[in-house]
Amino acid sequence: MLFLATTVVVVLSGAARGQDGNVSFESVSAESVSGESAPRVSPAENLTEDSGAPLRISGLYQETLRWSATDVHLIAGQAEVSQAGQTFAGARMAVFVTETNEGFDTAIYAEDLTITDRNGQRSTGALSFRLESTGVPVFDVRESTAAETADQPLLRRALARLFPGSLDEPRLASMQSPSDVFSAPVPAVQPAVESGSRRVQIRPRSNDPLRVESSTNPDTVPAERVTVITGGVNVLVDGLDSQVEGLNMAPGLIDLSADRVVIWTQAGESDALEAGTTVVQPADARFQVYLEGNIVIRQNQNVIRATHGFFDAAGNRALLLNAELRAFVPTTGSDFRVRGERMRQLGRDRFHIQNAWATTSPYGKPGYRLQASDIFVEPGPSAVVGVDPLTSRPQVGGSPWVTSLNNRFVVGDIPLLYLPKVSGPAEDPGIPLRGITVANDRVFGAQLDTVWDLNRLLGLPKQPGLRLDLLGDIKTDRGVGAGVEGRYAGEDPNGPYQGGGRIYYQYDGGLDNLGLDRRKLEPDDSNRGEVTWRHRQTLPGGALLFGEIGYLSDRNYLEQFHESRFDTEKDVETVLGVRQDYDAWSGRLWGRADLSGFEANTQWLPRGDLYSFSQPLFDGLAYWSSHSSLGYADLQSLQAPTSVADPFNPAGLSWMTDAAGVVAMTRHELAAPFSAGPVALEPFVGGEAAYWGSGFAGESVDRTLVNAGLRARMSASRVFPFVRNALLGVNGLAHKHDTMLEYAWTSVSTGLSEIPQYNEIDENAQERFRARYSQQIFPGVIPEQFNPRNYALRQGAGLWSSAPFHEIADNLQALRIGFRDRLQTKSGPENAPRIRDWMVWEYGATFFPRSDRDNFGSDFGLFYSHYRWNVSDRTSLLTDASWDIFDNAGAVRSIGILSQRSLRGSVYLGLREVEAGEYLKSQTAIGSYSYQMSPKWISTASMAYDIAESEARGTTLTFSRVGLDWILHFGFGLDFSKDNVGVGVSLEPRFGPPSPTSMASLLGLQ
Repeated sequence: MLFLATTVVVVLSGAARGQDGNVSFESVSAESVSGESAPRVSPAENLTEDSGAPLRISGLYQETLRWSATDVHLIAGQAEVSQAGQTFAGARMAVFVTETNEGFDTAIYAEDLTITDRNGQRSTGALSFRLESTGVPVFDVRESTAAETADQPLLRRALARLFPGSLDEPRLASMQSPSDVFSAPVPAVQPAVESGSRRVQIRPRSNDPLRVESSTNPDTVPAERVTVITGGVNVLVDGLDSQVEGLNMAPGLIDLSADRVVIWTQAGESDALEAGTTVVQPADARFQVYLEGNIVIRQNQNVIRATHGFFDAAGNRALLLNAELRAFVPTTGSDFRVRGERMRQLGRDRFHIQNAWATTSPYGKPGYRLQASDIFVEPGPSAVVGVDPLTSRPQVGGSPWVTSLNNRFVVGDIPLLYLPKVSGPAEDPGIPLRGITVANDRVFGAQLDTVWDLNRLLGLPKQPGLRLDLLGDIKTDRGVGAGVEGRYAGEDPNGPYQGGGRIYYQYDGGLDNLGLDRRKLEPDDSNRGEVTWRHRQTLPGGALLFGEIGYLSDRNYLEQFHESRFDTEKDVETVLGVRQDYDAWSGRLWGRADLSGFEANTQWLPRGDLYSFSQPLFDGLAYWSSHSSLGYADLQSLQAPTSVADPFNPAGLSWMTDAAGVVAMTRHELAAPFSAGPVALEPFVGGEAAYWGSGFAGESVDRTLVNAGLRARMSASRVFPFVRNALLGVNGLAHKHDTMLEYAWTSVSTGLSEIPQYNEIDENAQERFRARYSQQIFPGVIPEQFNPRNYALRQGAGLWSSAPFHEIADNLQALRIGFRDRLQTKSGPENAPRIRDWMVWEYGATFFPRSDRDNFGSDFGLFYSHYRWNVSDRTSLLTDASWDIFDNAGAVRSIGILSQRSLRGSVYLGLREVEAGEYLKSQTAIGSYSYQMSPKWISTASMAYDIAESEARGTTLTFSRVGLDWILHFGFGLDFSKDNVGVGVSLEPRFGPPSPTSMASLLGLQ
């Protein structure tokens, strides 16, 4: 056993100590500068294969300086040099570029190097070499800065290897390279010149005493002291200076534990190592440790376990066998694990592991993992996050960055995918599969939907703020589909930006099923899909650039394949514009085009808008608001579907027609608010001049408008501190009441019936529905009581100075009255109660003096009521209603109860009633719940039942199993409108422990 330990000690110590040799750095100290010129060419080995090929050099961060006629680049983080099929990749590089008569001579010193050429791939510790090129070497470094000092460890090691015997010291020079917008800037911090000291303490790992044997080996030069300690040893090494991206970091503490250790120090340099004693050494003094048996190494938030290991304190390096690294990932709050046969610690938070696998799962053998021949772990692009205000030293933060080679993605013990190279942050450890869903229903048949990380598949480095996915789907009753989807966000010198896009192709060999009366619709073409992109960019001076591209292959593609997006997201459109805000002014210049050609919309070619908001006049006695607009509009009506089985009636959108021409308007309003006792009064008067180049009759239309009236508001409150009821959860009451009143008189020169609706009042999904229900619900024509323009007119929706649809105005008088009552009470602990709403009731109505003209003969209308009773902090009773009282009026009423138990779940039960005069009466019972049944299981369900028709409308049920490796969803759904039954299974990898946000998302909580 002793012979075996001695053999391993010799091998490991020789490998670790042989990287630096015995190079002296004193020749480049400030005291030894002689001013002689540096050698033009380094004597290092020339590895050039083709000097005519371009020489490319890249990395994360560099410091630049000048040495005689040579440009010096000190590169840290993912340093790489490539030329003519050769690639040299390392953690750090010193690059010396000298112009010669034949071109350029580039001398390179690299550490932790991996070489890839025609002979394959091999790794080495440190290497000095030369490359020649006829052209200027091309540098692609994310962040560059001029060096603040020439006394840097990496530079001294490079000079000793590349230019031995050189006495000329490089001088500082300002030489900057373009920075990459995706990389956080790294501060240039003055490295420490003094070497500092190191403290070493030996103590037992348990209560058993240590057995220490120490001897001097005179056969080495200089002589060394060898100390063998057994019995369970704990070695604490404090004061380790470490390097991150070329900067000296604050000294750290490393904790070494093992059953047996062998320690080498220089004889006579320090006191003997004994249990319980503390030895102080110079920071560059020799201190090397061999460890064996139950090894545990702790440094910062990293923990390493191994069977055999060797540690060099002078270089803060280690070599370990059968090792596992656990590194804390701040963004997920969990550990990232790497296990391999051979692990080298190359510096602070820098590791190279061979024949290894990586995972974020805490299991000993995880359900999924990434196996690789080589895994490199190092600080991410933003490793240096700031400067410690107390020590003025750099602070290290951020997530570890992982690069792995020759990867296999393994689930269980089955390899599913091979990737040559993966690089990214540890919280996204290179697993290319983002999600997979298997389902079956009557609309699409059997389905397999997958989402892949495109960066991983292509072996591209992950860019902060960018997500790029590859989508691949198979639907047996329809066809195959594939596409790319991406999202991005970041900040450049102009300001923040964000956006996203999707390109997707779907081959469809089936029929569309969109619901009752539309179950068998033949698509226009079997080749279907979409191209969408949206972008927003903040510009200097408060300006905003916005743009969209939107193309759909046909009118039913989005509703069939992405129904949720069709129902809830904004319209797919093509827009380009810029907006500038300044104080109370806002201007916008923009244009919109229709690439699809089948929706009802307006193309603006282009349009400009100018707004002002509450500009004070006459020392604040009055306030002026305005909106002026000018543009060329091309209004297109909704195109009829190509399938005769698709219900369509153009009378459903009678306010939209084919028209084109100039549209101009300017609208202004003056308001003079003042108080009369407890009442706040605001008389106002407004006017508008508008022009449309084409009306319903094809001729131009102009209009003048006058709008005047009075707004009033009165607030009152009263406190009842002694009203208490434990059953009702009342601990004192405060009643707050608001009365709101608005009288408005509007007169126009041209009626609304002569003006097309250039500015849409509905989105595409609602417009499609209106084109159908005119014959599905109504007798071919929508009655005036249910015309949305008449409803908006009675509400006064088009009379604001900044109203988005200024067309909606006509002769009208209305007195709108509203009330808001709020009862508040206290809840929570007695020493820290909080105020909460107990009951809130908002209600009101509108009086029409000329009801025959304005409200279908009824003096009062537009009644509304919104009531919420928060029975407790978790449970609320909700009621909502809006109705009119003229003949054949519409009404919407609902009542329900909602209970939410934080992250435990929620339940809702309600009844909704919809009436459209004599044409429609619907009563629907709605129920939904989500519940965390256990730490691993979550269930959700919803149901809708039409009481009036005595039939179910739809049901869904989902179970989710939250595992440490995967989240597995089982779903079942019934859609009676489409006569569809479906089941599905969805699988998605999980990284890190569950967070409140992720659990709320699974539970559907807001």
